This record gives sequence, C-alpha cells and structure tokens, in this order.
Amino acid sequence: MSTPDIICLSTNHWTGLPTSKQHLMSVLARSGRVLYVEPPLDIFSVLGRRRQWSKLNGLREVQEGLWVLSPVVVIDSSLPGKRVAFHRRFLPRVARAARGLGFENPILWCFSPEHIAYAGGLSESILIYHAADDPAGLSRDPDMTRVLERKLMKRSDIVFVASQSLCEARRECGDIHRLQNAADGMHYRKILTGDASASLDDFAAALRKPRRVPSELAGLDGPIILYGGAAYGWFDFELVADLAKMRPDWNLVMVGPSERSAPPHGVLSVGRKRYDDFPWYVAAADVTILPLREGSHSRNCDPIILFEYLLCGKPVVATPFPAASEHGDLVIRASDAAGFEKAISSVLDGGTSPKLIRRRVEYALDNAWEKRAEVALGFIEKAKEKMR
Repeated sequence: MSTPDIICLSTNHWTGLPTSKQHLMSVLARSGRVLYVEPPLDIFSVLGRRRQWSKLNGLREVQEGLWVLSPVVVIDSSLPGKRVAFHRRFLPRVARAARGLGFENPILWCFSPEHIAYAGGLSESILIYHAADDPAGLSRDPDMTRVLERKLMKRSDIVFVASQSLCEARRECGDIHRLQNAADGMHYRKILTGDASASLDDFAAALRKPRRVPSELAGLDGPIILYGGAAYGWFDFELVADLAKMRPDWNLVMVGPSERSAPPHGVLSVGRKRYDDFPWYVAAADVTILPLREGSHSRNCDPIILFEYLLCGKPVVATPFPAASEHGDLVIRASDAAGFEKAISSVLDGGTSPKLIRRRVEYALDNAWEKRAEVALGFIEKAKEKMR
C-alpha cells in the first residue's frame, strides 16, 4: 500500500527517545514522503549544545523520503494557549517547507491538541489527531488542553489513540480508533544479529547468547533485573528501592534518563543510551521490569518498552496497569516490591526455555510498527473513499 505525503506535527524531537511518532513516520517514509515537524525548541538550548546545531538549518533530510523541520525560537512557553499562538505564527513556515518538497494536499497528522492551529491551513486532504497519551494529564493548563483536544477531534477525519483507556474516555467525541504501540523488529534484529531481515531462528539464537555485553554489565555477579526507558513522575522509585533492599544479591539496573540525580540505593543507573546501543542492554538482562505508579499516566499508557522487552525474549514483571494486562501470561503482574520479588524469583528459579523465548519474540514481531502503519493506512484509505 503506497503512502500519501504526510506532514507530521510531533511532540517529540526526532533525535529524542524513539516514540510512536518517530517509529510510525520512519516506516511510512519507506513508501512515501514525510515532513516531520518538531516541537519548538529554545534557541539558547541549541546554542549550548553543539550536536543540536543542525536544527538551526531548519529543514534537513534524515532518511530517504523523510525531512525534519525544527522550529527554533527565543522563548517557548509551555502554556497551551501560548503554544497555539506560536503554531499559528509558524504555520506559513511549515507551508513553505511542504511546497518546497512538492507536497500537494498532504495528510496532516497531529499529535497534540495545540496543533489545532494548523487545521485547514496546510491544504490537507485528511486531518488525523493521534493521542499517544493523555495530553491534559501532562499539561500546565489541563482545562484548556481538554477544550483544544475536543475542538481538534471534531475537526479531524480520523482519531487514533494508543490505549484502550484513552479510547473509552473519548468515545463520546465520535469514531475513535485504537492504534497500539509496537516493537521495532528490524532495528533489534539489525543490531543483535547484524541483519535487519534475520530469520526468527537466527534472532532467537542471538538473544540466547548475545555477541556483546555492555561494559557496565559485563562484570556483574548475579542476575540482572533491568528497567529500560525514561524514569519520570510515573516511575515507582519506592518500589524499586524496596526491591533493592530485599534482594541485594540481584543487580537492579536502570537504563535511560531519570528525573532524579541519583538512583535508589543499591540500583545501578547507566543513564540514557543511544538507540543503536540500547538493544544490547535488554539482551543482557535476565528479567525486565516495568514498575509504574498508579495514576493517569499508567491508566492511559501503552508502553513501547514492553513490546521491546518481549521482542528480546525476556520475562516481564510489571505493575497491574491496564495495558500490562493485555498481553496475557507473557507479562506477570505484581503490585508491590514483595510481589515483584516473588515473581522474579519464580522466573529465575524456573529458567527460560527456548520455546518460551521464541513465543515472546513471535508475539512482538506480530506487533511490529510495520503492521501498525498498515492499519493506519487502511483507515486513511477508508476516509478517502468517504470523501469521493
């Protein structure tokens, strides 16, 4: 299925932690063209970090068929009303970039309620709103964000949400479609085997005995219990701290950025890693964990990392948030440190059979970004048919 030209208005920078925005657009660009518009970035942040200087050029091609446009401004307020005003001012710049690339009547794919500022202004043929999380829960003005989101959903031809909870909360706004997150099978196979199209057998063999172990993990004694991803307000630091006290013989490892300057006592934090390096950390783990606090984020999220854990054939222990329950017995649920300790001990004592590793990998590959892109294109085609 061919991909129409797409203007993606993202809430994530292209080089940031990969999210549904980067994954989906990277896949869609393989059979079409994508203009990926980053969120506004303070110019002082750019000037202070040499690796971000490329953003001062504005438009740049990052892969065949995919261009990134970076709004660099002097002051960027996080208040939704002011951000809408910024986007209205930036709309002509996006339009010029799209015209320069030869885009005609593109799909406009919005990931934030504040992107209502662009609706109808880019000669779009179809308007998509995609709620990858609950925007009001992350907003400095939740009421304003809810108002903007309702307006954008009413204007949209297609509305996607990542989780079932988000879907149910927005049913009254019309026809809402679930577009789950997924696993990046090609990337993990390329890194861990050297071949993005490696067979399932070759991939499973590489997972059982990784060719490389990261230096921070190479000298550790005892099992490695790993969390990968950002550790911000939704992460249950207390649960992990309690687990570290209960099992000092285990190596609890955190990979990714954190809101805290230091990890809990007894926990090894190796910081954020490049996307090309990250698979080696997951592959080196004995058990992976996903300890989320109860709250809006955990109720509405659909964590990408969960699919990546399974893609690497790893046992997963998670707190019982809704999305964790959607994967059956592939994800073990536990509510507190004692439950995590019991579940992890059981997994370690029982070992992991090649058959179970293969089952996890097959499940993740059946939930790949390529398949999510196919689903999205199917809805786009249906929307086009309705307009004919």
